[in-house]
Amino acid sequence: MLKRSITFIIGLILIAIGLVGFLLPIIPGIFPFVIGLVMLSRSSATVRRHLLKVKTMFPRQYEQFQKMREKLHRK
Repeated sequence: MLKRSITFIIGLILIAIGLVGFLLPIIPGIFPFVIGLVMLSRSSATVRRHLLKVKTMFPRQYEQFQKMREKLHRK
């Protein structure tokens, strides 16, 4: 339970950093945003369900996302 909570919090922080990165040219926004989504998908069923909807709209990007998720899951 603690590990899941920590993963969720870190995922939210990374998404926030990614959103700031989209607005500021200094920080790259896409990498922390995607990593944050990966972490949230490991700890939240709601995020997982929404990402499955993305699978139908963007299959190639979803495939890359799954590869990143598997790498994180192995650790």
